[in-house]
Amino acid sequence: IVGGADKGGILVREGRETSSAQLPQRLATGARVLELELAGDRLRYRLVTGTGPREGWISTSLKDKVLACRVAASAAAEVIGAKEEEEEEE
Repeated sequence: IVGGADKGGILVREGRETSSAQLPQRLATGARVLELELAGDRLRYRLVTGTGPREGWISTSLKDKVLACRVAASAAAEVIGAKEEEEEEE
């Protein structure tokens, strides 16, 4: 997540529509998420690292600002693997 630094993260909603209920917590800038579904510029995600709601819908861009961008598959696999190891240790 690359946007929202000036606002404490980006807005997360319960549903795909931008009119759906807003979750109380924002998704932090720098968080890593797993793409579950992409519909236009709306992304349903699952949180991998960072802070924010565990799952929800975000906008990947807003006007001329990029809020979320993809990382290389190898980097994503490394982050997900490390997260799974942490969960196993708990």
